[in-house]
Amino acid sequence: MTVAAGGPTAAAIPESRLLILGIIGGLVGIYLYSVPVIGTLLACLGAVCAIVWGADAIRRVASYGLGTGVPSIGYMSVAIGIVGLVAGIATPMAVAVPSMTIPILGLILAMILGAIVGFLGRKVLKMKIPVLTRCTAEISGAAALSVLGFIIALSGNYTMKPVVSSVIATGFIALLFILNTMAIQHPFNACLGPNENQRRTLKLAAACGFLSMTVIGLLSLKTNPVWWLIVLVGGIGWLITFRAFIGATFEDAASVKWTGLWPKEEEFE
Repeated sequence: MTVAAGGPTAAAIPESRLLILGIIGGLVGIYLYSVPVIGTLLACLGAVCAIVWGADAIRRVASYGLGTGVPSIGYMSVAIGIVGLVAGIATPMAVAVPSMTIPILGLILAMILGAIVGFLGRKVLKMKIPVLTRCTAEISGAAALSVLGFIIALSGNYTMKPVVSSVIATGFIALLFILNTMAIQHPFNACLGPNENQRRTLKLAAACGFLSMTVIGLLSLKTNPVWWLIVLVGGIGWLITFRAFIGATFEDAASVKWTGLWPKEEEFE
């Protein structure tokens, strides 16, 4: 078994490029949120970039097990990312730093917390996964950026007051936790196996990111005047990337057969 046992198969796209996509793409999209009309859309697209990065990090770290730990490290790392992000959002209230540093602070704090947890997993829990520290940090950072991008679509800003009133007090933060976790951990969880390959997994990751973006657009119906644009672009992006994923699945499959619907109860008698 070449995957989900002793490490990932060869990567068609270097991890360094995906890290750049997640960090640079995520931050650029987030910092362009103030652009008239399309600003919140760009923030959501930045979130999708971060989700693809996080999904690749999940792929690298979860390939050292049997696949049962994919949801576990996904939920754990996204929780770490949200904690780091909220700490970053709150920092300008305690320290004299400009609010424009919030996205970078949230990313750094999330990755530091993720690295600490990953280090403890290796040294204290004795988990024999050589990339655990780095990948936990990466997933946490990807979670922070993806959640922040979607927060901007809901609140219109990333400072504490609008975030609390539009995202935390409304309970949307809990939905963001589940939504982003599924978007980041599901692709590898769905594709793992002996014939898993990076390109197919990341196509599904992009599809999950765009689908999440569509949901966020619907949630921002009352707070974001261009919610429909987020839904439209997210829906089109999902259609394109999911078709690409299905096409890649058919190409990699030895054969594809229709087995029909499940039999009726009387047919068992």
